[in-house]
Amino acid sequence: MIAGMLGWLGAGGTFVAYVLVARGRLSVDSWRYAALNAVGGTMGCLASAVYGAWGSAFSNAVWAAVGLHALVTIAAARRRQREVPVTVESQDSVALCS
Repeated sequence: MIAGMLGWLGAGGTFVAYVLVARGRLSVDSWRYAALNAVGGTMGCLASAVYGAWGSAFSNAVWAAVGLHALVTIAAARRRQREVPVTVESQDSVALCS
């Protein structure tokens, strides 16, 4: 019964993610969309594995991996945006004593 619930929740999560993107409520490069896909794929993978549906388990594992990769990519991009570039003054703007 728990595996069935995992499967339904996982399928529902990935479906909701798709509908929200299709309606313009989420962006395909948002962390929420990636998280819904990663969690939904993982739940579907676990449920499929319990039932021995290995093709579905593999498909959901790939879907979860794609979502996880997107989360890592989004986190790296946000980290790069937070880094403040160091500015170096040119010699023209520095007063030189002679």
